Amino acid sequence: MLTNDRGLAEDLLQTALANCFRHWERALSQGREETYVRTAIINSHISRMRRRRVLKIFTRLLPERGDEEATGEVDDRDLLRRALAELAPRTRAVVVLRHYMGLTEQEAANTLGCSTGNVNRLANRGLKQLRLALGDEPQAVASADCPVVDRSRQLTQRRAR
Repeated sequence: MLTNDRGLAEDLLQTALANCFRHWERALSQGREETYVRTAIINSHISRMRRRRVLKIFTRLLPERGDEEATGEVDDRDLLRRALAELAPRTRAVVVLRHYMGLTEQEAANTLGCSTGNVNRLANRGLKQLRLALGDEPQAVASADCPVVDRSRQLTQRRAR
């Protein structure tokens, strides 16, 4: 969800684990192994986004088109991934940590090394931008069973009351 590319995500995880290995004793002594690795993943992703190296591979053959009914759910997920890609790296990290991975505000703040207020601010900003990117009808994307969109809809309904 952070990288929008499975191959990049695998590279990101590998880089983060290699960086964590050098200081693993410190993480073990504090009893925060998972948070330590998560923080390394987020920091590696943000560093990669700052460099913004773009690699495009062109092929002569177009991919095959599948059945329209079967691709509807994939289209919904693609729409959400594109909307997430438009968010700033740190905002995207907060949205993914809070609403996709289901971390609490405090856990997300510990992972990112910031305050819970900052996590709330970034989450609200991210959800607002997602709502704008997805249009007035996020229900169309909710069919993909995405916790981010479901949570966004819940917050919108709660504020409307």
